[in-house]
Amino acid sequence: MTVRGRGQSKLTPNGISFRHFLISRSIPWKDISGVEMRHHTARSNEWWDLRIVRTSGRTLVVPGAFASRRSDPKFEAKFVIVHQYWMEYK
Repeated sequence: MTVRGRGQSKLTPNGISFRHFLISRSIPWKDISGVEMRHHTARSNEWWDLRIVRTSGRTLVVPGAFASRRSDPKFEAKFVIVHQYWMEYK
C-alpha cells in the first residue's frame, strides 16, 4: 500500500518533475492539456487529489497533493500554483 500524500513535485518553467518512492519523471508543460482536482469515494472514506491531464488523455497523480477534507486551504493552494505554472508556461 502506498501513502497518497507522500512524494514531491517540482515546478519549473520547462515542466513538472515528480518524485515518488523510487520513481522519478518529468513532463514538459507543452505535453499537459489540463490540471484538475479529483474527488474519490470508497466505503466510508473520501479524498481529493491533484492530477495533470496529458495531451494523450492519460492522467497522472501529482505526488504530495492530497486532501482528506472537502475544503483544505493548503491543498487548494497547491492546485492554484500548479495551474498558474501550467497556464504561464504551456
